[in-house]
Amino acid sequence: MPRQPGTRRTPGPVFIVTVAAWFFFASGVVRAHDPGLSAVDVRIQEGVISAQLSLTAADVTLIVSDAETDAHLALAGIARNGVRLAVDGKRLPLTVDGVALEDGAARVDMSGAMPQAAARRLDLQIESDLPAQVARGHRQLVVVTANDRTVAEQLLDAAHPTITVNVERGRSSVAWRARQFLSIGVRHILTGFDHLVFLAGLLLAARSARELILGLTAFTAAHSLSLALAVVAGVRAPASIVEPVIAASIAWVGLENLVPGRGGLRLTVVFGFGLIHGMGFAEALTELGLGKSASEMGVALLSFNAGVEAGQLAVALMLLPVVRLIRSRPAWAARLLPACSALIVLAGGYWLLERL
Repeated sequence: MPRQPGTRRTPGPVFIVTVAAWFFFASGVVRAHDPGLSAVDVRIQEGVISAQLSLTAADVTLIVSDAETDAHLALAGIARNGVRLAVDGKRLPLTVDGVALEDGAARVDMSGAMPQAAARRLDLQIESDLPAQVARGHRQLVVVTANDRTVAEQLLDAAHPTITVNVERGRSSVAWRARQFLSIGVRHILTGFDHLVFLAGLLLAARSARELILGLTAFTAAHSLSLALAVVAGVRAPASIVEPVIAASIAWVGLENLVPGRGGLRLTVVFGFGLIHGMGFAEALTELGLGKSASEMGVALLSFNAGVEAGQLAVALMLLPVVRLIRSRPAWAARLLPACSALIVLAGGYWLLERL
């Protein structure tokens, strides 16, 4: 029967799943490497400026990809050329004092003599090419400390690689520090594609709003607990274990959704996987440096976790109407829910193979 004039044709399930799959793969969701976070800690003390570059194991692997290359020499050269300091507009030469590698992560220590004319007052410019060299979306936290007083904290990326600080006027602020780590948490979850896919699996598995709230609460409580234990008590697991388990948890959630008669969330499983995801968050956070005092560490931890939760909630609120629309139409649900779950299994399996 021909369609009557003036009527609207709604997109069918095949069209929707095709578009979803295109966005899923074209947007880079199946990339195995998180864009990541690195840190540059600049300290001014008694006429000496020191800079410490911190990189995660995943970023070191990307930068030093040639197995025959001496990692220490390569990282020293990258730090010396990639992190540039200028005082009152004049380039400050830096000497690499040492390179440390531990569990694949790296720290490069550099130092330089501060010009005497700028001993009491100086404008310090820090420029870093590292975000552009590592991965698209990479962020780098720059912290500037003068005589044990934090005067600046800022996130750099490929589009904004420079920070300029007047050391004399710079002031440390609890609210300022909280905003910085809140922003880091939000951006980390929004670019942490593996965590987002796991969250999508939870949304698909929940059969009611109550079940979804319980599942998100269990996941949040678990990764908040393991994040706190990692930061405060040093309870950590190697990234070589955590990252594959996170990938396996994604594939597991997708498989659970495909098993006939297995609908709904199993809160104990969600809680267990939440603990593992929290260790993944901790891997990124602890590499940044959380401060020296207990109060600084507390502000950083709480703000970062709040940012992660805010980003997670924002994504859930965007995806929930789509999931509800699919569930409201049995014909769509019968095709789309298994198809979306299969995509989740595919992504989790891909990441697992990449991380083993």
